[in-house]
Amino acid sequence: MFGKWQLRDHEAEQRIFNRRLLIAGLIIFLLFCALILKLVNLQVTQFEYFSARSDGNRLHSQYVPPARGLIFDRNGELLADNQPIFNLTVVHEQVEDLDETLEFLRGLIRLTDDDVEQFRARLERSRVPFASVPLRYVLSEDEKSRIAVNGHHLEGVTIEPQFVRHYPLGSLAAHSLGYVSEINRTELDALSENDKENYGGTNHIGKTGIERTYEDLLHGEVGYEIVEKNNRGQVMRYLDRTDPVAGKNITLHLDAQLQRAAQEALGQFRGAVVAIEPATGGILAMVSKPGFDPNLFVTGISSLDYDILVTDTVNTPLFDRSTNPYPPGSTVKPFLGLAGLHHEFVDYDFAIEDPGYFRLPGVSYRWGDYTLRTAIGGGHGHTDLQKAIYQSCDVFFYDLGNRMGIDTIQSFMGQFGFGENFALDVSYARTGVLPSREWKQQSRGEPWYPGDTINSSIGQGYMWATPLQLAAAVSIVANKGEVVEPRMLKEIDGEPYLPSNKNSVPDVMLNDPDYWRYIEESMAMVVHRPFSDQFRDYGTAFEAIAMQDRNMAYKMAGKSGSAQVVGISQEILSSTDIVVSDLNKDHGLFISFAPAQNSEIPPQIAVAVFVENGEHGSSVAGPIAKAVTDKYLNEILKIDFKETETMPRKSNLKQSRLPTGTDG
Repeated sequence: MFGKWQLRDHEAEQRIFNRRLLIAGLIIFLLFCALILKLVNLQVTQFEYFSARSDGNRLHSQYVPPARGLIFDRNGELLADNQPIFNLTVVHEQVEDLDETLEFLRGLIRLTDDDVEQFRARLERSRVPFASVPLRYVLSEDEKSRIAVNGHHLEGVTIEPQFVRHYPLGSLAAHSLGYVSEINRTELDALSENDKENYGGTNHIGKTGIERTYEDLLHGEVGYEIVEKNNRGQVMRYLDRTDPVAGKNITLHLDAQLQRAAQEALGQFRGAVVAIEPATGGILAMVSKPGFDPNLFVTGISSLDYDILVTDTVNTPLFDRSTNPYPPGSTVKPFLGLAGLHHEFVDYDFAIEDPGYFRLPGVSYRWGDYTLRTAIGGGHGHTDLQKAIYQSCDVFFYDLGNRMGIDTIQSFMGQFGFGENFALDVSYARTGVLPSREWKQQSRGEPWYPGDTINSSIGQGYMWATPLQLAAAVSIVANKGEVVEPRMLKEIDGEPYLPSNKNSVPDVMLNDPDYWRYIEESMAMVVHRPFSDQFRDYGTAFEAIAMQDRNMAYKMAGKSGSAQVVGISQEILSSTDIVVSDLNKDHGLFISFAPAQNSEIPPQIAVAVFVENGEHGSSVAGPIAKAVTDKYLNEILKIDFKETETMPRKSNLKQSRLPTGTDG
């Protein structure tokens, strides 16, 4: 019985308990030591690291975009300024469910599929974490209120003010000024690393026109600031700031009053007007009509608005007619005349008998004069160079061009900017075509034919020029051979701008400086030679210009031209049963400068007018040039013209022996 019931060994149990207690206490001590060491590590050893990370949760470095430089016209009128708007922006990292947030916002404000698509594109090119990305530009007061009331549901969504580009003239100067719009991935990738940094926080870049040409001047330098944000991404405090440097303000030679006058003078016609100040090369007006509203592009044009612009294949409002080429027609005749005088293929006394057509030796085909398209017909009769210009006699220039040959024509006319872009800061302007043997072989794979020269001698065939080129060329005639390259920029922050490559093109030198007077006199007769008893011996533009203003205070030197759009037979043109579409009518052109033949006041303005499908250069384009010239001389410059002194005619040159070789 004693063996069945054993007594407990309390001493052994106590020893086991004490050992377990000691081990537990040791473990607790070691854990406590580890905790102390961890705290020391966090609070002492890694204090700076975790302090910086803590600040990073509430302190953010962000870009401060610079204010874009303003653009003024020559009289100080604003052409491009900056206006404040309020945008809806999103910090992607602070939004838990982006799709849900976007859907919620659709119920509060107008948010189109275009807005969402453009927002996602901005997200893809966003380079800075926690940077706000615009979702919707230009919120209304009602929309701002809706966002504010529901702000507690919109973590990471905020309303931010921004200055954006605004163009007060709207479509009036859209092509020449250009516009800014959102920078795309291709443009961003093309920037250097420094430039990419400078475009931080900036969503816009110059796309076309002056905005693009002088982007470096207008953009400025980005700034930086340190801000404290709450857990919803809202800025609570501004802690540090490096101010941005605003872009430079620029002044153009462009005259807004003249720009308006040119636009108004074009009326309902599609076309272009370019006006240049010959002494400085300053582009006073550069209008392409119809235009478009550049303000639509600043904050992102909608698909609907863009489709309207690109699908209008008749008016093509995005197409810049002032810097794109067309056949110059008879406007090239004064330059061909100068070439003939300079190279001694004609002189002041040389004349032809014009039967109304021209034939190459051994060729039966007849190149007709424009008189064959009229009821009069029969040619211009006895015609010298001066009459060939003021009456626009095609046959005279067929003969002259054939005898000079394309090599002489191409070499001489290249001095006036044909086939080149002389403009210093209109780099996007096309060069047109000044054809040559080499050009045709390379572009067409064909040799040059004598008939090609005949067509080129009246500005048709392969010869193409832009209104800007025509204005630059006639400006050289106004300057009597001095070449002053066209330019838009006049001043930078009020300081005159002198380009480094100014006057890099050599002047046009003639064998006899009197040739300039002779051609100027001939061009003045285009406008001012009145009707007489002699058969068809008046200026082609007299009836449309000088006869309409008997009290013209100045003389204008001009030349009209027509450029055929498509080949239409003479039978169709003369038929009363067939209506030729307006889109197939000839283009009308006119070049001029004024005042002409004035010994006291040098030419102040050179103008080129292009009227798409205007049909007649003298009756349609000529009055437009006159209206623009009137506005500038009489209303803007307010010149008080004294009695003009016509330059004396020089006729004592000896008769030159005229070469008889034809063009191969």
